[in-house]
Amino acid sequence: MASSSSFSSADAALELLVSCAHAIEDGNLKTADSFLHQIWNLAPEEHGLISKLVRYFAEALVRRAYGLHPSYYTYSNLQIPHPLYYYYYYSRFDINEMVGEAIESAAIGKKGFHLIDFHIPHLYGRGYLFKTLPNRSSDPLSVRITVVLPTFLKNTVDFQEEMEYLTGVGKPLKIELKREDLRIVYANSLGEVDESSLDLRRTNDDEALVVYYNFKFHTLLAEAEAMKKELIKLRQINPEIVIMQEQYANDNDGNFIKRLEYSFRYYSNFFQYYSNLFKSGKPLDFNTAKYYMRQIHNIVACEGRDRIMRHQSLDEWRDLLLTAGFLQIPFQKDVENLHALYWVEEIKEEKGCLVLSHNDCLILFVSCWRPRAGEEHFKFNLNSNKLRQGIFVFHR
Repeated sequence: MASSSSFSSADAALELLVSCAHAIEDGNLKTADSFLHQIWNLAPEEHGLISKLVRYFAEALVRRAYGLHPSYYTYSNLQIPHPLYYYYYYSRFDINEMVGEAIESAAIGKKGFHLIDFHIPHLYGRGYLFKTLPNRSSDPLSVRITVVLPTFLKNTVDFQEEMEYLTGVGKPLKIELKREDLRIVYANSLGEVDESSLDLRRTNDDEALVVYYNFKFHTLLAEAEAMKKELIKLRQINPEIVIMQEQYANDNDGNFIKRLEYSFRYYSNFFQYYSNLFKSGKPLDFNTAKYYMRQIHNIVACEGRDRIMRHQSLDEWRDLLLTAGFLQIPFQKDVENLHALYWVEEIKEEKGCLVLSHNDCLILFVSCWRPRAGEEHFKFNLNSNKLRQGIFVFHR
């Protein structure tokens, strides 16, 4: 199955990890420990990305066995942006242009924009969300920004620093911001925003409301009620367009062993392709490695509300949103054979979404949505049998 000094293949590593997982599920920690000892010996850190990945999964199994579940969201963790931000926002082929065209089509006749986002602005780098905004006029673009951040970040985010950053990145793009154009609100989701603290209604009919869920939506699946409230709030504020970006993964299975197997294959493919990019064998940078380590630990070690990483398949996301009364806005351009990121070989269209992939490894998808007109009332029926998985069903 494996050589004496290292794993002969990712499959061999997975076989040991699954055996260890079964032992943990059976409560046989002595057997689990013997499997872990083999894994540590066969996956020394200095042997590259795949060995590093195997160790992340082994560490996650240790956390699961001994109930070590540190909070996923901490201030230091939120200072590390999702590594795929960079791949998305700084592509050779400007994906932002395609998103901008979708926004422009959805906001015909509007003269300004109100952007709602869920991340500390300066972590985006040079472009923030402004790169997705269409502006074919020589006049400055009117923009307001509402940033919804977790409650524990209150009193830690420097408003003036964020204002100066946004002013700087907006100026070359003909976006002029005043102090009153930026609001930072503290809530765990849009659905939790109290109207007394922030009125999300439009200030005038010339303003288009755009909501960006960049690697955010999956975190709401830990509690069915949280996703329900989010989708209800979205329908209430009636944005012109909702931009959704998620990893193209499917690790939200309620069966822990299946979750381990799928997530290992996903991340091993991802790490392998990353490794192949650099002839010199450049390792993951510290922040990127830390980000994926925390994801893996959360997927494998945690259950219930503690399990924040709940990536669903594209079909599941589409079913959820369509059933909840949203209409998909398909991308208009023919995206076949377009080359995107410096290491991602292909952008393809799948069911109206943009999908970025490398060989057979699907990396992320981008899709656009809006509330369906004329359907204001939905009966939400939470399926108690699936509540632990964060799954619920809408009935009209």
